[in-house]
Amino acid sequence: MVYCNICFCTYKEEECYTLPNCLHKFCKACLIEQLKTKIESQQIDLSDFKCPQCGRLFNPEIIENFLPPNLFQKYCDFALQFNKIMGLEDHELLTNCLNEKCIEKFIIWKDAEYMQCPSCKMKFCRKCSLKYHKDEGITCEQQKELLRDSFYRELKNYLTLCKCPKCNNMCEKISGCNFMYCRCKANFCFLCDAELTEEYHFKHWQNDDPFKSPCRVWYNGTWVDPDKVPKVEPIKEDKIVQVIPMEQKENDIPCPNCGNKSKEVSQLVFFDKVIQCQSVKCQNQAFCTLCQTQLEIDDLSIHFNQETLLCNLNEY
Repeated sequence: MVYCNICFCTYKEEECYTLPNCLHKFCKACLIEQLKTKIESQQIDLSDFKCPQCGRLFNPEIIENFLPPNLFQKYCDFALQFNKIMGLEDHELLTNCLNEKCIEKFIIWKDAEYMQCPSCKMKFCRKCSLKYHKDEGITCEQQKELLRDSFYRELKNYLTLCKCPKCNNMCEKISGCNFMYCRCKANFCFLCDAELTEEYHFKHWQNDDPFKSPCRVWYNGTWVDPDKVPKVEPIKEDKIVQVIPMEQKENDIPCPNCGNKSKEVSQLVFFDKVIQCQSVKCQNQAFCTLCQTQLEIDDLSIHFNQETLLCNLNEY
């Protein structure tokens, strides 16, 4: 006869089970009930299954071989749900595909830099859990900024929400034109978030239409249509720029490419966010003073109106 230390009763040898790791014996009914209780409470980590007498861990095979088929299936379902399965090596990890349209689960190396789903083939960064970005030379922080900017654009497109450029409060456009009023008394454009005054209630938009027309660009102290910005002929490489006298006024912001501050050589446009430089080095190129990206003059409104990824200075 065998004495069970769980229910404190004696049983025939065939009614009991001997744990191979520690050789302690218990009645099968008690062991099944204990395993069932743990599984029902979703304690499915292998460290949750121990000998009731000495606390030594079960051999993983016991869970599969000792449990009834329906109870073992329930254990497998929970284990798969919480990414805890038997047979994984110490350096392996079961994970879910981070593509919300994919339900694939697969095993990866724990210290991997990225993971790629074998089903949808999408790659994700292990550090920030966002789309893999190292190949594009983008850091995790920059990738998070991209996501925040993308989320902000979604808010503007689908929920008609926008952010005040002065106080960063979120405002909702319920009706009317794209000239917005914030509770901090600031006015701004719903489309490009540029801070405006009442003077530009109509002048900021093409055709003076703040309801349906796209934005104009800031050029030489006024709002003009993008196609009205004059194109300066490129300077020949052998042309020497005259030295500007020291007493002549300079720009507050130097050219991001060559550092020139002379107003006769470099011109600040678009709220002083873009500098068009005619130096020998720059050859009439335009640069964003915020992110130092080279721009095309015709694309200024696109660069800023679409919440450019590198030029969103305010954290969202």
